[in-house]
Amino acid sequence: MDNLTPSDLFSPSKARQQRAQAQDWAHIDSWLSYKYAGRTVPTFERNEETLKVLRELSMANERADEERAVIERVEREALKELNEIPTNADDNRILDQLKASLTPEGNQALDALASTAVHLNTPTANPEFLAHTLIHHTTTAQNLANQLAHIHTLQQYLDKQQSLLQAQLQEFRTNPSFSAPSSLQRQTTDQTRQIKHLRTKTRECEDKLAALQVRTMTPSSKHVGSAEAIGEMLEQQQALDGLRERVEGVEREVNAFMGLPADREAARKEVGRLEVRLDEVRRKRDGLFEGLVGK
Repeated sequence: MDNLTPSDLFSPSKARQQRAQAQDWAHIDSWLSYKYAGRTVPTFERNEETLKVLRELSMANERADEERAVIERVEREALKELNEIPTNADDNRILDQLKASLTPEGNQALDALASTAVHLNTPTANPEFLAHTLIHHTTTAQNLANQLAHIHTLQQYLDKQQSLLQAQLQEFRTNPSFSAPSSLQRQTTDQTRQIKHLRTKTRECEDKLAALQVRTMTPSSKHVGSAEAIGEMLEQQQALDGLRERVEGVEREVNAFMGLPADREAARKEVGRLEVRLDEVRRKRDGLFEGLVGK
C-alpha cells in the first residue's frame, strides 16, 4: 500500500490490485519466516515477477505438505490395522516346523530373503521382484553418488575462484598503483571547465563571424567593402584563431597525460624511464652521425 499514487485513490480497480498484492506479500513473508524458522530471510527484489514465482512456490509447497500428511495418515492407519490383526498360533507352529525341516543353509537363505524384503520395504518376498528392486536402488545410489561428486568438484572450483577474486579485490584496495591521486579530480574538473568555457567562446566567435559574413554578402548593407567591416572581421578571425589555438593547446596538454599511470609516483617513474630511453636514442643518433661524418 505504500506505493499507491494519488491517481490510484480514484481508481477502484488499481486500489483493489494494490490491496491484493499487499495481502500476497504478507502471506509470502509469513511463509518464508516459517520456513526459515527464526533465521534471517535473504533479501530479494520485490516486483511482480518475484511475487508470482514465490506465490507458485508456496502453493506447490502447501500441496506437497498436504500430500505428505495424507500419506503419513494412511501409513499410520495401515500400521494400526496390522497391529490389530490377531496372531495365529498355527502360523507360528507352521513356521517353526518349516525352519526345523530346513538345512542350516536353507535357514540362512530364508533369513537373508526376509531381511532383504524388510530392508527394501517390498510388499512381497519374490526373489525376482527383490532383484529388480535391488538393482533400482543400486542404480539410484550410484547416480546420487555421481551427482554428489560433481557438486563437490563444482564447489571446490567455486571456492577457488572466490579466493582468487577476493585476493584481486584486496590487491585493488591496497595497492597504491590502482588509487588515483587526490588532486586528479580537481585537475580534471578545472581542465573540463576551461575547455567548456573556451568552446563556448569559440561558438560565440563563430556565430559573430557568420553574422558578419551575412551582413557583408547582403547587397543592401551599408558596410559592404568598408574598411571598418573588414577590420572587424579580421579582428574576429584573429580572436577565433587564438581561441582555437588555446583549445588545441589545452587538449594536447590533457592528451599528453592519457598514457601515464594514475598514481603520481608511478607517472614520475614512467617519465624518468622515457627520458632515459630518449637519451639512449640521442646517443645512438649522434654515434651514427659521427660515423657518417668520419666516412
